[in-house]
Amino acid sequence: MVGLPARGKSYICKKLTRYLSWCGYNTKVFNVGNKRRTSASTPHPPTAPTLSLPAEPPAPARTPSTSHNASFFDPQNAEARALRDQMAMEVVDEMLEWLNNKQGKVAVHDATNSNIERRRALVERVKREKNSVCTDPAILEQNIRMKTKGPDYAHMPEEDAIRDFKARMVNYEKAYEGLGAWEENEDISYIKIYNVGKKVVAYNIKGFLQSQCVFYLMQIHIRPRMIWLTRHGESVYNVNNRIGGDPPLTENGRKYGAALLKFVQKFHPPPVEPSPISSNPALDEMVQSPVTSSSTEDEDDVLTIAAKEQDAVVPSGSMNLAMYPRKTLGRIGLQTTSGETSRRRGSLDVLETMEEGRNLSIWTSTLRRTVETVAEVDAEACEVKHVRALNEIHAGFCENLTYKEIERNYPQEFASRRENKLTYRYPGPGGESYIDVIERLRPVIIELERMDTNVLIVTHNVVMRTLLTYFLGIPLEEMPNKQIPLHTVYCLQPKPYGADLVKYQYDADTDDFVDVGSSV
Repeated sequence: MVGLPARGKSYICKKLTRYLSWCGYNTKVFNVGNKRRTSASTPHPPTAPTLSLPAEPPAPARTPSTSHNASFFDPQNAEARALRDQMAMEVVDEMLEWLNNKQGKVAVHDATNSNIERRRALVERVKREKNSVCTDPAILEQNIRMKTKGPDYAHMPEEDAIRDFKARMVNYEKAYEGLGAWEENEDISYIKIYNVGKKVVAYNIKGFLQSQCVFYLMQIHIRPRMIWLTRHGESVYNVNNRIGGDPPLTENGRKYGAALLKFVQKFHPPPVEPSPISSNPALDEMVQSPVTSSSTEDEDDVLTIAAKEQDAVVPSGSMNLAMYPRKTLGRIGLQTTSGETSRRRGSLDVLETMEEGRNLSIWTSTLRRTVETVAEVDAEACEVKHVRALNEIHAGFCENLTYKEIERNYPQEFASRRENKLTYRYPGPGGESYIDVIERLRPVIIELERMDTNVLIVTHNVVMRTLLTYFLGIPLEEMPNKQIPLHTVYCLQPKPYGADLVKYQYDADTDDFVDVGSSV
């Protein structure tokens, strides 16, 4: 990372780390500020950095307890500057050790790295840099107030903390050198982000993973919104303990659906006059007619092979949705009651999810039980979309069976799945693994990150586990065993450092919902 304080570096780090980890790339952030704070509270003898800084004075004989006030960050303070550089290089050593010895895939060096001299020392080891620039006064003020709530200012009055942090920023600005000519002369790849995604500059981007990072970072923002997640109402197959198929709801399921809509709309009352919305021909091939074919009923805690590497099309020029595997793109399958529109962000056409002026959008899978759950919605008040990517995991030959029948008819498959649910793939045509579900949900995640409006998603057990794993940063190996009960709604509010969660359980006796905490 490269950037002045309060420009969103740590926010970007955490978002990107969560996304790449969810996609299966073991990713970790190494934060130099955390090391500085540790050094401040626990003095220790210095260790020589593995990679020395050119033309830099020698490290001090001892590591003093650091001061968190602005003077520590003054470029004229030679002793403090040498200490900051030393700690930055120590963090690089830790990062490389993790990459080399613990099978990590992506490491992020989270620091200001604010001058060419520092970056020259890092460049042999850090091959790809992310740069964040913020000039918008409103965004900057919001970032500063968030920073002053951090550990550096835990015991300082807010106004004093703001004054000190602004003085720190001035000290950094005196010596700051942004990414540009030097990096380009050295053929270094970098991404510069201005004002939380309003402008993105990508230089020398190569390969699928780097392209994915650029595409993802183009979508993020810090505007508040609410994401509601729930499984469909109780279906006939839930009662009979069967998976797969396309069963209807029971009476209990229909009752839950009606109560769900009333409950969520308390938070998002419909506007008086929803605005019209135009169609986007570029998305025509993604729009599907109603689907009634079989997919999988919600998987339970009893029965995903390592997902095959899908052929991806990564354009050499400007990026668009072709960067997704064709198989995944075909699964997006959006069907809407009121059409689609798109907006242009750079060279990327992005699906618009909300009509202007509407307070809530509703997404379901294309399966009957989710569609019936929202059957009583007022189409004039809420936009409803049926998204094939939200369909339940497909169980192949095991569709429409109970787990006892699977154990009896396919004992080896039953045992293999129990051994490793994450990578096990159901046998037969269409059979999927959890890894396959993650792959087809990537466009959904990208759209949820991009949109700045509220959405209710009605889907299935495995998809719920996968979405919650992304938003809450749950390790992939824990995902398949998370309990996601029926008739429970999860309310997520994305924040700069993660997402706040409140869980509500439906009470059939009162026909209302009860707050049951924030645990998954």
